[in-house]
Amino acid sequence: MKKIINFSIGAVLIISFLILSPTYASVYSDPGISQEQEKATSEIKELTIRNSGFRSRSTVVIRYQDKDKKIVEVIENGKSLPPSDFPRYESVMRKVLELPKINQLIPEIDEAYRRAESLGISEEAKLDQLKDLRRELETMDSDVARRYRELTEFKLMESLHRRSEEISESNELSQEEKIEKLKELLQQSREMELARQLGERHTLMIALGMENAARRLIEEISRSGEKSQQEKIAEIKEVLQQIQETSSQGEEERQRNLVELEAAEALKKMVEEIVRQKELTSQEKSKQIDRILEEAAKMKLENRLMVRVEKFEFELYQLLQEKGLLPEGKSEFVLKKKEAFINGKKLSKEIHEQILQLCEETLEKEFNNDTKIVLQLNEEHKQKFFI
Repeated sequence: MKKIINFSIGAVLIISFLILSPTYASVYSDPGISQEQEKATSEIKELTIRNSGFRSRSTVVIRYQDKDKKIVEVIENGKSLPPSDFPRYESVMRKVLELPKINQLIPEIDEAYRRAESLGISEEAKLDQLKDLRRELETMDSDVARRYRELTEFKLMESLHRRSEEISESNELSQEEKIEKLKELLQQSREMELARQLGERHTLMIALGMENAARRLIEEISRSGEKSQQEKIAEIKEVLQQIQETSSQGEEERQRNLVELEAAEALKKMVEEIVRQKELTSQEKSKQIDRILEEAAKMKLENRLMVRVEKFEFELYQLLQEKGLLPEGKSEFVLKKKEAFINGKKLSKEIHEQILQLCEETLEKEFNNDTKIVLQLNEEHKQKFFI
């Protein structure tokens, strides 16, 4: 039966952590060995671990390459183990090697976590200290370091969220100052996320903080009274590009989709603003709305349908008003593949076909027998449903 050893951190004793002695090196000596091989051999280190747990006494000698911590030999109680057994010793080897460094970091970890919970310290200061701690932990690969790193990233995400809210809800900052500070915050979180991906770390905390900063930034851009629509669209596109370049698949893709939803909401608000402008003619409004729809298509927004629904509603109002069919007061409009109603009254076949064609062209969706659109007409806050 193969003997499985469970190492506990409290029971591990480092006996030696030495560069390989000349005596051991001579075992591997070969007259035809290359300089590269000789150099690799000279960088082999030896780690001796004694497990003195309950009813268990064993000594394990692990020899590994110093450069990449690749195990080259494992001797357990004097018996050399096959390479197929090496993987189960990697974790304990890294834990033992990194233990002194982890112990040195404990005071810094405790301080960073304590400050992260303090109400008297600015979020900027918290972020700086947590980022420094994360960089330290990124250099280590043990399970202990990974757990500390994940907790640090969680606290970083919390701080990024609080900082985003702090900026957005500030009464001291102007709209443009909010935008600039959120851009800086997004860039910081993006750099951290790229570093995480480069190190192939698989926690999602930084991605969540980045997504929140991006969504708030898009929201503040859309509120700006100093930027033109073209400037707003350009800046929103830049935010989306940063998120799309940083995000990967799975959960991170879901976070990216939330940012894209915020972008679609911002474009929808622009369409609403165009519709409300009394100085523009209907033709001018349609042209401006079409330009926004073109930009939504270029951004490849999954939720651009909400922008197109806004355009359809605008054009529906124009058509009904032109035909003298726009009712007074609160009314319900229903459109199906074969018929249309206003307040339960069926519209003529000719009007129905015009509206259906308009709707399919605007929404870029062909109706089937199960498709139905319901709009509340003449309400300040209109509810739209696409069933």
